[in-house]
Formats: sequence, C-alpha cells, structure tokens
Amino acid sequence: MAGGLGTGGGLRGRVGGDPVEQVLADYAALHRCDPDPELEAVHAAILIEDVFGVTLPEAEINPAVLADASAVAALVARLRGAV
Repeated sequence: MAGGLGTGGGLRGRVGGDPVEQVLADYAALHRCDPDPELEAVHAAILIEDVFGVTLPEAEINPAVLADASAVAALVARLRGAV
C-alpha cells in the first residue's frame, strides 16, 4: 500500500493470520499517512520498535520497506532472530 503500511485486506481475515501483519493492518486503518515518506518511515519505525520490541538500525529505516507489510513482517522476524 503506497504511502503507509497495509496488507490490502484491512481488518478482515484476521483469524489465524500473522500477528505482525495484523498489527500493521490496524495501524494502516487507523493512521493518517504523512505526505513526507521519510517522516512516515520514522513513524512506522517507532511503532515497530515499540510494539514488537526490536531496535531498527538507522539503515533499516527505509520508506520503501516500511510501507510494505510483508517486508516489515520479514524485517521483524529477522531482527527478532538476531537477538
């Protein structure tokens, strides 16, 4: 979803889904996207760090990656595995 996190499915289809993608879908449904993609990436990074208990290195705060729920889910899984 351009301009913000999302899975394209909104809040539907949540039973048995990936919890990371569920949180991101909720964020996308409730959040107003910032017109500045860099600032939006910082907002997303703060959410990801707070909710999932990971630390994103500065190099990982990439607007293209943080705007894609599947890419964020993979990033969170990778960062959780690095701990």
